[in-house]
Amino acid sequence: MRAKCFTSHFKCDLSEHIVTVSAITARFPALECSDGRHYQYEVFQPGQPTYGNIVFEILDHKDSMPNIKQWVKDVYDGKEVRKDITLEVHDQSKDIVRSFNFCDCFPVSLDYLNCGAAGASGSVGRARLEIRVNRIDMA
Repeated sequence: MRAKCFTSHFKCDLSEHIVTVSAITARFPALECSDGRHYQYEVFQPGQPTYGNIVFEILDHKDSMPNIKQWVKDVYDGKEVRKDITLEVHDQSKDIVRSFNFCDCFPVSLDYLNCGAAGASGSVGRARLEIRVNRIDMA
């Protein structure tokens, strides 16, 4: 039986012109602990999670980039401007499949991928924004 083709769309409060979002990763280190009765047994439990950086690819549109550029500039200037970002993943019928709340985020890098041809009308470039996440809440 052939698998059904699934195309997801997403909505993010960071920008409405986001094209792609990288994988969302979490690592849970194994911590050795004791069960209190058997000192010879090695028992492990999950430790505090660490989250990988998340990369957004954004259309360099006049409405999408000013807030992001200002956020990056504020961080560059040394201001403490952490943001909470919500990402909703939708299926083809526009129902929310999963939502992620990225807590205490700050930008790590902003790169321009495609600036378009010089003088070309209607060309839209893309920017790549990498953010560091302190915590992720999933619903």
